[in-house]
Amino acid sequence: MAKYAISEIKADLSAVMGKEAILNGDIPEAYTHDEALELDPIDPLGVVFPTSAEQVADLVNYASHSNIALVARGSGTGLSGGARPVTDGLVVGFERMNRILSIDTIDQTASVEPGVTLAQLEEALAGTPYFYPVYPGEMSATLGGNVATNAGGMRAMKYGVTRHNVLGLAFVTGSGVRARSGGAYVKTSSGYDLTQLLIGSEGTLALVTEVLVRLSLRAHTRTLILASFRNFEDLANAVVSIPERGLLPSILEYVEATGLAAMAEHAGVSLGVSANVAATTSAYLMIELEAMSDDDLSWQLNEVMELLDVHHSTEQYLLDEGQRQGLINAREAAFWTVKALGATIILDTVVPRSQLATLFAGAARCAREHDTLLVGTGHVGDGNVHLSLFAPDPVECHGAATAIVELAISIGGAVSGEHGIGVAKRQLFLEQEPPPRLGLLRSIKSVFDPDNLLNPGKLL
Repeated sequence: MAKYAISEIKADLSAVMGKEAILNGDIPEAYTHDEALELDPIDPLGVVFPTSAEQVADLVNYASHSNIALVARGSGTGLSGGARPVTDGLVVGFERMNRILSIDTIDQTASVEPGVTLAQLEEALAGTPYFYPVYPGEMSATLGGNVATNAGGMRAMKYGVTRHNVLGLAFVTGSGVRARSGGAYVKTSSGYDLTQLLIGSEGTLALVTEVLVRLSLRAHTRTLILASFRNFEDLANAVVSIPERGLLPSILEYVEATGLAAMAEHAGVSLGVSANVAATTSAYLMIELEAMSDDDLSWQLNEVMELLDVHHSTEQYLLDEGQRQGLINAREAAFWTVKALGATIILDTVVPRSQLATLFAGAARCAREHDTLLVGTGHVGDGNVHLSLFAPDPVECHGAATAIVELAISIGGAVSGEHGIGVAKRQLFLEQEPPPRLGLLRSIKSVFDPDNLLNPGKLL
């Protein structure tokens, strides 16, 4: 609980950070929530906009002295309530810390402030042979936000998620310690890896002030196949077989038939799927292949087409460039599509690829038992599926969600693959985590943030 009135806080912080550093009173609605569907907005005490690492350190020290909670916020695109304010706390908006500090084409790295968006970084890299491969589906998302949740996305099967592409961080802990971790090298065996500890910690341990990312070479050529399947078991078996053939698609997604129709209509893209195929299809695979040469791409394409035939794909569509980009854009906008259609909950559970068929069948059963409509999409290449649940009764919807998560964990999975725990999945996470592991997590939290001022009530 804050010791002081907001007028005192504003005066104090203005002296440290400048008069435009804090908003209170008429706080824009966007700062009262993130994009988690099932959570109500909360009005914070105010919103603070640091412009440097020094100001972040000053802010943390002031918050510690005044016992004021701090909730970090990038673009607010999260789906678990991780950036949702707390009533007696300040939101730390990082949009003014949005400088690209360096791009190093020799070591293939870029150093950015946490408020830099994926779109900004992509634009800055446009004139180079390199790109940043993490593609979580929202290019307005910030690098700091991606670090907080260990964001993944459509390219994770080939390029990995955020933790595989971040080499170092600068940060300020909840206890006020300023430090750096990692560097522009490809390996280290030098003590505890603080970079990896902070990635995915959802702003509960430290406020990140700089992110050093690994860059990847752009492919010279690519193509996208849309393959239809009558049943989920065949689709799941095809997914498992793809890496067994030495193939590593840049995108490997599944979309249920009803979901694809809604996404394509929402995005205004025609995929050329005949009415007969659409009527007999349960789900589709999106398979994007890329290569440095036409010969390599041709080999990959032949292997995939043969594999799809073996696993009873009913039709394969080789999309032209307009269709390819249109379908990727439609998939990227899937959240907005299901939100517009009235989804109640979106899960992002993850399981081993070998257990996808079990998850598909079990999730459908859980939805039926709770009178809930289920529509799925997801990154099946890494076992991460996004299940949108629709139900007029929120109790039944939450019952279906709980049953699906429990099923996923029972077959070797986890609550969240990439959206994070935040508030929305906190109870599920706490119920499913073994007590000894929870004890270790809480011990780490107490070292980095002894007064529980950073994002309190989230994750743990």
